Amino acid sequence: MAPTGFDRHYCIKSDLSCFSQDSFDVVQWTNDYFKSNGNVENKKAMVSSLVSRLQLYVEQMNYSLEKSSHQLIVTMPHVIKDVKMIQTEVATLTEKMRELQSDISHVNRDTGVYMHQLERLEGVYQKISMAKHGMKESDGWGKLTAELDDLLERNDIFGSKNKFIDLKKSISAQAGLPGQTERTQQFEYFTNRMEALASPAVIQFIQQGDVTQCLKYVEIFRIIERLPQLKQCYRTVHKNALVEKWSKIAEAEDSYDLNNVLSEFNNVVLEFLQNQQKWCKQVFQSHAEPLDTVVDALKILQSQKQSFVMNQLKKSSGKFEYLASIAASDYQFANALEKILIELPADKVDDLSSAIFLYFDVFVEQYPSLERSLSNRMLNDMKMNSASVAENVSMLDASNSKSLKWFNEAINRCSSITQNKSLAQLVNVFRGFVALYVEKYSTVQKQLTLNQTDEINWSLMQLNLNLLQHLGDFMQIIEKCEKKIFAFMEPKEGDTNNSTICNQRILVHNTKARNILMPSVEANSSIFTKELQTLQKVAVEIHDCVLKHIFVYIEAQFKQVEFTMKQHSEGYDLPDYSYAPQEYITQIGQYLLTLPQHLEPLLLSPSPALKCIMEFCEDKYKGEKACADVLLFLIVEETTAMYQEKIDEILSLSASGAKQLATDIEYFGNVLEEMSLTLSTNLQQIIVLLRAPLDQYNAVSVGYNPRVVASIRQKRNILSC
Repeated sequence: MAPTGFDRHYCIKSDLSCFSQDSFDVVQWTNDYFKSNGNVENKKAMVSSLVSRLQLYVEQMNYSLEKSSHQLIVTMPHVIKDVKMIQTEVATLTEKMRELQSDISHVNRDTGVYMHQLERLEGVYQKISMAKHGMKESDGWGKLTAELDDLLERNDIFGSKNKFIDLKKSISAQAGLPGQTERTQQFEYFTNRMEALASPAVIQFIQQGDVTQCLKYVEIFRIIERLPQLKQCYRTVHKNALVEKWSKIAEAEDSYDLNNVLSEFNNVVLEFLQNQQKWCKQVFQSHAEPLDTVVDALKILQSQKQSFVMNQLKKSSGKFEYLASIAASDYQFANALEKILIELPADKVDDLSSAIFLYFDVFVEQYPSLERSLSNRMLNDMKMNSASVAENVSMLDASNSKSLKWFNEAINRCSSITQNKSLAQLVNVFRGFVALYVEKYSTVQKQLTLNQTDEINWSLMQLNLNLLQHLGDFMQIIEKCEKKIFAFMEPKEGDTNNSTICNQRILVHNTKARNILMPSVEANSSIFTKELQTLQKVAVEIHDCVLKHIFVYIEAQFKQVEFTMKQHSEGYDLPDYSYAPQEYITQIGQYLLTLPQHLEPLLLSPSPALKCIMEFCEDKYKGEKACADVLLFLIVEETTAMYQEKIDEILSLSASGAKQLATDIEYFGNVLEEMSLTLSTNLQQIIVLLRAPLDQYNAVSVGYNPRVVASIRQKRNILSC
């Protein structure tokens, strides 16, 4: 049976369904179709059948499209009519919605007005209710006050408690009603009566430490809103007890050592604080009141403690030791107090520090004057009026040791007594002492100068060097003292063994000392700059005295120069070999050559102090060169300068006189050469100028010192060209 049109259409559609796929490939489809019908013998018939089927499918599709188009054209007018009707209905609905929105806005506005009116009516209702309740309470106010008054008259404090609570509620309910001022005054009156009635009993229980009874009264004071007054009452009771305890301990001072009175009282305070912190935690639910009590008590006792310490200080033979023990006792007290505190609020640190230490500040201020008195006694004991200069020099040596001990002890005392607060004032005391002490050296130096004669005295020379060495010792003592002061001024972290109160006080005092001292100390300078300048001046005077003592013989020999020059002014012109050095220069030369054997024993191994002070006096001593060699060089230098002066004083020289003077200078040069020294350039030039023939003088003097050339020309009466 041949397939119908529908069947053919279905077959074609089912066979050619792949045409609708996006990935359809004509070539692939054709190949697949031939492969699936590979058993067909007549390929052309197969293709023809396929083409016919495709054409039929296309015809069916065209037919369906024409039918659908026809139906669409027929129904389009109806669709357009329906759309227009829908548009009309939408416009009508939009207008109705706009009218509805307007109605809603009017309703909302009217509703707000009505709600405001309802709220106002509710407020009026509440006020009326409150007024009604207040009038009801007002009717019972008189009854309450009468009942409370009756209970208070009978001293029934606990019965009055509940009635007072009712009275408190009643006055709160009548707020805003007429007569409020009178009711407030009555309420305050009953509050005061309640407090007055409860206070004596609660004071008694506070004194007894009765926790159970105190708790009952704490409740009463909380109800009457006078708990702060109760706490103040607590502080007053125990403050007075602590003050009374101090008085008893101070009156029984004979039973204690000098500083144990304060220690005993401090122990009382610590015991009170430790016990009362627990007690207050139970009663007041707070542990701050005992600390406030201690602060109040210590502030009240400031003047009494100060007077007590002042009186004991006057009686004490060891004032420094007594003050140090008091300061140590206060710091131990502060440390112990902070350890037992449950809490130390930051805002209480300054108050507590002031309460503990303020009374002692007056002694901190007085401390430098005590050190000044001690230094003055030390200076007065140094009486430099001994007939023997040697004894005075030895006394200064012994005084150096005492000074060093005093410096060290004073700095330590300043730290232990004042925590360095008075360090700047102590430095001023040191400065005054150093200035007066150096004057003692100047006095002895003058005594040594008065004992000096025209004859060389090596014992006196030794005393000068000893005095210079002792001054060097003292200079090193000053330097050690200064280093120790700077060490104490160095910023330090708080001691972990100390309390916050102590560390803060120490830090403040150290800072004050640094702020005073450091601005006055320039970079690489000294605290004792002015005093060291004075010391250097005295040291130079002693050193000059040493030089002068050695130089006295040379100076005596130079006095013969003028007389000798006159002997050789006759005008003889003898050959150079006929001249020999004169006695004055040979004596000087022999003396200089013997000096090393005298100086080396004295300065062979100078002490560090002597080496240091000699360097302080003269820079030439710095370095590795022996002090004896430097001193000998200075003597030669001074001799050369004096020889130059004596030559300058000669007004005229004959030819023989010039040769004689040249011979003397040459001899002096040979002596210096023996001492490993050289003759000065000026003297070397003078020798040449003195020996130069008159007609060759100008040629020989070329390049020489103009002043020396002119001087010798004038002495030899040579005319300048």
